[in-house]
Amino acid sequence: MSYRAIAACMLVLSLVFAGVGLVHAQTAKAKEDTKKEEKNDDKKEEKKDDEKKDEVKYLTHEEAEETMETMEKAWNKLKMNLKNKRGDVVAEQADIIAEHAAKFKKYDGLVLTGDEKGKKARDQKDFTEWLDKLEEAAKEISKQAGKSKWDKVDKAKEEASDTCGKCHDLYQPEEED
Repeated sequence: MSYRAIAACMLVLSLVFAGVGLVHAQTAKAKEDTKKEEKNDDKKEEKKDDEKKDEVKYLTHEEAEETMETMEKAWNKLKMNLKNKRGDVVAEQADIIAEHAAKFKKYDGLVLTGDEKGKKARDQKDFTEWLDKLEEAAKEISKQAGKSKWDKVDKAKEEASDTCGKCHDLYQPEEED
């Protein structure tokens, strides 16, 4: 074989290897770009999920009524079982009240009387403070009932009852006859 033929074969082989290298590099870059796009898509999805989590779902009047009814039932069961010193049931009912008090802070209803009449209840400092106090008192009832410390349960129960009364005086609609 002549030198020219060998040189031509070498040139062809060099071009083939260079082409394979370029194809390989482009494929690797395309894979890398795809991974970056997937990561960006994942980040966008995470951001959308975070935004959805941050969205506050306010309670409608109907949902608030259901929540209040659940708290009333739990309150009545709590009082009944407190008489019998059934700490486990008292604690369970107090936990229900605490959970629903926190939920009720998102009530979309309006203030019914006073200077703030017509404004959103959830935006009123006293409304949220009373619900915070109710939640804390209910948690204290649960904690103390679990330890059978009935004097502390009674004290927390009185605080919860007072807090409910103050809130109802301003925010609960009057019963229609």
